[in-house]
Amino acid sequence: MRKLSISTLDLKCLAVLGVLFLPFLSWGQFDYEGPIPRITSGYGSFASYAVESQFFYLAPDSTIECEDTVRAIITYPVGISSPKPTVFRFPGASNNAMADSVYWRESQFYREFVASNGYVSVTMQWNSSSHYGCSYHLLREAAKQFFNMIDTSRVGIHGMSQGGAVTNWLSLKKYINDGWGQNGRFAWPDAGASFVGFIDDWPVDIATQTDSGLAAMPDDVLYLMTYSDWDQTPDPRMCIDMYNFMGVPDSNKEFFIIKGDTINNYIYWATHFTTNTYDNDSSQFNVYVTKHDALDYWLGTRLLHSLMETAWNGDTAARRICMGNGDPVQTTIAGGAMRGPIVTDQPWMTMIASWNSGLGYMNPCEVSWNMRQYVTADACFTMDVPEISELHHLKVYPNPAKIGQQITLESGSAIASLEVYNELGRMVLQTTKNTFTLGYSGWFVLGITYEDGSKQATKLYIPR
Repeated sequence: MRKLSISTLDLKCLAVLGVLFLPFLSWGQFDYEGPIPRITSGYGSFASYAVESQFFYLAPDSTIECEDTVRAIITYPVGISSPKPTVFRFPGASNNAMADSVYWRESQFYREFVASNGYVSVTMQWNSSSHYGCSYHLLREAAKQFFNMIDTSRVGIHGMSQGGAVTNWLSLKKYINDGWGQNGRFAWPDAGASFVGFIDDWPVDIATQTDSGLAAMPDDVLYLMTYSDWDQTPDPRMCIDMYNFMGVPDSNKEFFIIKGDTINNYIYWATHFTTNTYDNDSSQFNVYVTKHDALDYWLGTRLLHSLMETAWNGDTAARRICMGNGDPVQTTIAGGAMRGPIVTDQPWMTMIASWNSGLGYMNPCEVSWNMRQYVTADACFTMDVPEISELHHLKVYPNPAKIGQQITLESGSAIASLEVYNELGRMVLQTTKNTFTLGYSGWFVLGITYEDGSKQATKLYIPR
């Protein structure tokens, strides 16, 4: 392993290497914008520990499908003298083949937040396509090389976008197989939950990715999934599938749908990059998010802080924030100055604005890298619903129907609302009536919500 320790004396050399560094750092250095101020005290605030960082590099290990040199950063409190709880954080795929100096900037906010609160942060960027094997390689080798700093009995794994998929896989691997985090652990996939593990070693790795593989997650893991209201990148069906099958009790898991807002003409964007500012291609809606704002704190550092304190210190007040099951402390953002998130244990696609608008995910659930689809029918569950003949208390007629023909639903339970999805999973109709017409042909899925809150889905066919 090669490593580069960064201190005041290194600054002249680092200018040549292209690494930007200030040795003692606090939240005051980060560019900030928006009318709502940052969090400066309590959960979500940067604390008083001075922080220090090292770049380190790991040689490839093809035996675990890591063909690249791993380029990583460890950040920790200055003067650390014993192993500390550690957050391993993984970026999205857009952080591919970055210069070290650029990734330094990309990762700085969360790294230094964790270290400023007395803990250790480890992160890596992606060099090419061997993301999963290299992330596994990082955890294994970093724990060995920095045994004097990293406490593997108290661990959090946190990732965004592709890093969210890595988070799901790594937490299952390390918490189940290797016993990491027995004194406190969490997993937070943010803005993405596709599932890809080892590719070449698929026959061995497949068990991790089945329904029962997900269900094996230890009950004491705190599992948080966040998804932004106008995220167009991941498929929400996949996120919901992963969340539902992740085997921790509802009391230890939470699904957040982050809402944006407009305050004093400033737009708080709830997109794929909501909690990943300084990203090099955050271009949804042609908006480039380059500075931190209140969402980075209230739904970024505050959630991370509460997970750390709940998992590692049993903090009951922090638990109300990350695992509060809709507690007002959890859903009231900036003292009520901006819209709070939807928090639920029963997520559904129609809770998400991008899905409802038809402007949702960029890829279908059946993309090749979604390995869940190969091991369970539930990964793309809106396309896998019972035939009408199996629903004895519900009638949908005529079925098949003709274009423009009135279709009627009859049920023994009162129907509150109906949503109709086309073959791409896009909602084409929403109504509170039990009759409707469609102006084109194809297979459709009817998502029915009853007045008692229960849900059901069935198929409708309109031939050409």
